[in-house]
Amino acid sequence: MSETITIPRPDDWHVHLREGDMLHAVIGYTSRRFRYAMVMPNLSTPVATTEQASTYLAQIREVTPSDSPDFRPLMTLYCSDQLHADDLIQGHSEGIVKAVKYYPAGATTNSQSGGTAMMDYSHIFETMEANNIPLLVHAESTDHTVDIFDREAVFLERELALVCERFPALKATVEHISTSEGIDFVKAHPQVGGSITPHHLSRNRSDMISPAFHADLFCKPVINSEKDRLTLVETAISGNPSFFLGTDSAPHPTHAKYGKDAKAGIFNAAYGLEVIAEIFAAENKLENLAAFTSVNGSIFYGYEPSQENISLHRSSIDPEKATHISTENGNQVVLFGAEEASQWTIST
Repeated sequence: MSETITIPRPDDWHVHLREGDMLHAVIGYTSRRFRYAMVMPNLSTPVATTEQASTYLAQIREVTPSDSPDFRPLMTLYCSDQLHADDLIQGHSEGIVKAVKYYPAGATTNSQSGGTAMMDYSHIFETMEANNIPLLVHAESTDHTVDIFDREAVFLERELALVCERFPALKATVEHISTSEGIDFVKAHPQVGGSITPHHLSRNRSDMISPAFHADLFCKPVINSEKDRLTLVETAISGNPSFFLGTDSAPHPTHAKYGKDAKAGIFNAAYGLEVIAEIFAAENKLENLAAFTSVNGSIFYGYEPSQENISLHRSSIDPEKATHISTENGNQVVLFGAEEASQWTIST
């Protein structure tokens, strides 16, 4: 059986492009598929000033392949003590800074400079609300007395709910939603949107830990229960305009994914669209694929959907897909979703 669907070129509203040789290795997988990409600021030195964002943008543009002329990286600043309201306003007015990302300190990769309480940054949120600058939130409690599978729900209740109440006009995004509670939170707050990843849509915690721990599926927030996954799928395929694709593609060398200090992150930029298409096809909801991948996020952030189209073709022929890539210095990176991708081809 074969089928083809044509959609506006998608946008990725949450991606980690990294730096150095890793940036060189992964940039093309995002730039060739997506129009806009909201680039996360958690580098080894956090991107917390307009100057740093401008420098990082130049680095990204320098290594973007020439066959991606319409790719537009959107830069974000790291919410930390190094972030100042005057610089944020200037960067936003100059069109360099598009959003601010809040990380709870210690929650994930390079989050050491993050916050211990969101309301400590009320002065920043006040500035953002007044200037229509979106707040992107890694919604995960770092209270180690909280079960790891409950940390998203607890953070939303203890932290983000207070911010939304205090700043009702502040546009915010619950990033990489992993739970039913995350879905419910977005639905209950009209000014809040939610990004959903290919891995949270397609995998559950049993896939990650049974019959053994699969480090390649370790991410933050962690992949949750099957019940939660089904709620995410139901929401994504519904066309609800508050929810949109954010891949949270986050590459790490394979050696960094194992051991005591295993890094959280899944590199899905290569096959994430195929994974999502397979889910929508299985649910007989391909007619809503464009809303999730190409329309909802654009409208939420104030952009027009792309006028350029791509086509996804599904057939019974299963060409072999690569499972790893290598960086210039020889590090291997696992490609998530090769199994689903074997059933799809994408063309522009």
